Amino acid sequence: MKRVALPLVLLLVFTLFLGGCFGQKTPEDVVSDLNGTLGKMTGYKSQAVLTMQTGSTPMEYDVQVWYEKPTNYRVALTSKQRGITQIILRNNEGVFVLTPHLNKSFRFQSGWPENNGPLYLYETLAKSIIDDTERQMKMEEKQYVFEVKANYSGNRSLTKQKIWLTEDFKPTHAEIMDASMNPLVRIDFTDFSFNPMFDKDSFDKERNMTTSSLTTIPTMARANGQVVKQPNSQFGVIVPTYIPEGVKQGDIEPVTRDGERKVILTYKGTYNYKVIEGRPTAASVSYEQGMPVNLGFTVGVLAQTGENQRLLTWELDGIEYTIAGDLPEEEMVNVAQSTYGLSAK
Repeated sequence: MKRVALPLVLLLVFTLFLGGCFGQKTPEDVVSDLNGTLGKMTGYKSQAVLTMQTGSTPMEYDVQVWYEKPTNYRVALTSKQRGITQIILRNNEGVFVLTPHLNKSFRFQSGWPENNGPLYLYETLAKSIIDDTERQMKMEEKQYVFEVKANYSGNRSLTKQKIWLTEDFKPTHAEIMDASMNPLVRIDFTDFSFNPMFDKDSFDKERNMTTSSLTTIPTMARANGQVVKQPNSQFGVIVPTYIPEGVKQGDIEPVTRDGERKVILTYKGTYNYKVIEGRPTAASVSYEQGMPVNLGFTVGVLAQTGENQRLLTWELDGIEYTIAGDLPEEEMVNVAQSTYGLSAK
């Protein structure tokens, strides 16, 4: 019996040894499983806090994402500094940026989020891991930690990102860093669930313009039970503090177009562009092409109007701003961000 038992014991020990040596998944195995999870899911819901290092003061958002395959998206971004919610919505009618408290909407045709998806979308994180053949992976407190390339066209200073996933591939944390590995954007996920159920009107524009019907989103349309009045048409001029190298500010010209008073600031040099400011009366604006851009303090709409010609439009404190010209996207964002917190002249 002892002679029979000894080979069985040795076989068992050898099997355990092999399991100890080769039981852990390789990075390739993990990426393959992640790809499978991405392919099988029918959608997800997530809650997170997004922090953006824009200038000297970090900007924070509460972010709620609903995704239903194949193309329905609803992203609610609530600025902690301004207390205002904006919604990026995609359905079969197009892509919208909604500002419910102003009853304002931008509509455009777009490849968003496939073309330049933001960090807070799960598929953006997953695909950045899957697509980077030079990815680095390690285990940290029972989580996969990936270091991969960052590929965000609007900001060339973002070069690396680190992504934390649980063993069942739910995101918990992510950071985008510059070349010196300083985190410039981070997101902390507080809740995430695969394959949820959605109401049939969850991605309906009209429902989402009425924020009171969505209990997870604060309603900004009323204060103390009173409807918030829109500001009057008079306003001072906001002069952006950022001017690209090789550019000089020109004239500041008040004009009236279609009954609306506007102010146009002209810039010439290495880039030629205009900053247009006004209080619009139209509640809805449409563009043939465009994509949403998170400016840190609000969500803007970037549209390509011609070869090397772009429009970036956003709203702040009742004033609608538009930058029009040949500025690269990154420079447009820099100009836009430099208007935040300024007093009118």
